[in-house]
Amino acid sequence: MLDALFFAVALVTATAPVGSPADTVVALQPGDRVILENLEGEITVRAWDQDDLEIRGEEDEMPLRVRRTGSTIRITRDDRKGRRRGMEAEVRLPAWVDLEVGGRAVDVWIDGIDGRVEVNGVSGDVWIENVGGAVQVRTIEGEVDVSRARGGVDASSQSDEVRLRDVQGPVNAHSGSGDLTLVDIRSSVVRAETQNGDITFSGTIDDDGDYRFFVHDGDASIAIPSSTNARVAVSTFDGDFESDFPVRIERFTGGREFDFTIGSGAAHIEIQVFDGEIRLLERR
Repeated sequence: MLDALFFAVALVTATAPVGSPADTVVALQPGDRVILENLEGEITVRAWDQDDLEIRGEEDEMPLRVRRTGSTIRITRDDRKGRRRGMEAEVRLPAWVDLEVGGRAVDVWIDGIDGRVEVNGVSGDVWIENVGGAVQVRTIEGEVDVSRARGGVDASSQSDEVRLRDVQGPVNAHSGSGDLTLVDIRSSVVRAETQNGDITFSGTIDDDGDYRFFVHDGDASIAIPSSTNARVAVSTFDGDFESDFPVRIERFTGGREFDFTIGSGAAHIEIQVFDGEIRLLERR
């Protein structure tokens, strides 16, 4: 049925003037999952208040095919003519859908999805905002920017910066050679690691929380509330440590590794920097 629908849409748009929009509309139902794969170019995905999937783009820039298998709707590049070219398209989905996006060289912007969101790319930047479900992003070359996420974020870029803002839920952030910027984080579990870059964190510290920050070559600036209760473990091979909080060393293992307690010490904070400065700041 969907192949027939795509064929009918293709027939209509084939006779349309150059530059006119080409649209595909597919009815969705709760439990459906939408997968956009093998993409190149630019793709924008927005939530809207209808239970349909709509694809909009210029006819000569939207070589896409739509297929349904059970509850999975798969949108792929149509390369039957042997042409691989970039595309620019906008997809509208109901907010409740689960979404996966993948491609070799694709910039992705996702807004308003409440289902699970997963993005996997080789190169290209990723912007995700105002999402309710768990977010997972993997890219080799490209920046990652996630804001207003309520279901936790697992984000990684091998060569560029990862920025998370206004995030609730578990956080796992990684970069091979870029900065990690984590601002207004409300989570009981945070792990952030970069090989060559800085880590900047500001957020709340839950009494039963676990927070771990690892940097090989760069600085770590960790801003936490004055009311924090945590046991802090600090380790640096070649760098300085500064703290807005009183430090009374309770465990010293030699070198530059030591522990101290803030408040009742209920949470666990670990900060390891091999070559760089550590700053533990009072969040204003």
